[in-house]
Amino acid sequence: MNTQTQLGQITGTLRDLAQVFAIVTPYASTEPTRPALQLATIRRQVFECCDSYAAVKHTTGEQITTTPATFTLPASEVSKALTAAAKLAGKHAGTVEATLTATPETWTLTTSAGQTHTGNNPQHETPNTSQIWHDAQTTTPDTFTPFSLAAWQIERLAKTTKQAANNDQPATLTNYSTPTKPVIYTITTPTSSTLVLVMPTRTQ
Repeated sequence: MNTQTQLGQITGTLRDLAQVFAIVTPYASTEPTRPALQLATIRRQVFECCDSYAAVKHTTGEQITTTPATFTLPASEVSKALTAAAKLAGKHAGTVEATLTATPETWTLTTSAGQTHTGNNPQHETPNTSQIWHDAQTTTPDTFTPFSLAAWQIERLAKTTKQAANNDQPATLTNYSTPTKPVIYTITTPTSSTLVLVMPTRTQ
C-alpha cells in the first residue's frame, strides 16, 4: 500500500473531466470493506482505478491540469457530481471550466457556471499496483493459450471501449503471458490511451 497526499487540484472543461472519471470509475471497488480500492489516483495526466479483479490507466491528452504530481479522490462520488454538473450544463459542458479541489477531509467541484458540489475525501492508503502493471507488460509470453473472461468482465471492457473511443477504436489485446495471469487491453485514440488490466477467469 502507498499513502498518497490528499491535497490536489484538477482543472479542465466539465465535459473532459466527466468523461475521464466515467472511464475509470467502473474499476473502483464498490465493496464497503475495501475503502482503499474506492479511490482514483491522479498522476498528472494519468488517472487510475482498481478493484480486486481489474485495473485501468487512462492517459488523457485533453487540456487538463493537475497539481501536485500525485493525489487521490473518491472516484464514484466525484464521477456522480461531474455527471450531474455536465447534464445541467447541457451543450455548454464543453466550454464550462471545472475545478476539483481535494483537501485532507473534503473535495469540492466548482464550475464557471456557478455550480458547486462537495463530498468527503477520506484518508486511505492506496494499493501499490505498479508491480502488477510492470509484470503484465514485461513478462515474456508463452505460446498463446485461450483464456476466459466472465460476461461481466467483457461487458465492462466493452463499456470502457465505448466511453474511451466512442466505438471508433477497438480494445486490442497487447500484453499476454499465460491464461492464468493478468492480460492488458489497450484502447488508443488521437487524444488518449486507456490500458485495462484484467485477471482471466479460472475455468473448471
